[in-house]
Amino acid sequence: MEPYENPLNMGYSAEYHTGKRCIEQGCTEPAGTAWSPFWCQKHNMERMKRIDKSFCKIQERMVVKK
Repeated sequence: MEPYENPLNMGYSAEYHTGKRCIEQGCTEPAGTAWSPFWCQKHNMERMKRIDKSFCKIQERMVVKK
């Protein structure tokens, strides 16, 4: 499990909350994580998984040709 996947990770503590709501439409959870001030824990985790998946695809294409 990546740190951003663990809802108990200190990166999701109230210390990072901005006093605003998550920017995802319809979400009323507090925004602010160690990774971004804009998303709540759930939406930040989803966002980070999408980013990770994109980087994995890039890495797959970076095969060294012999």
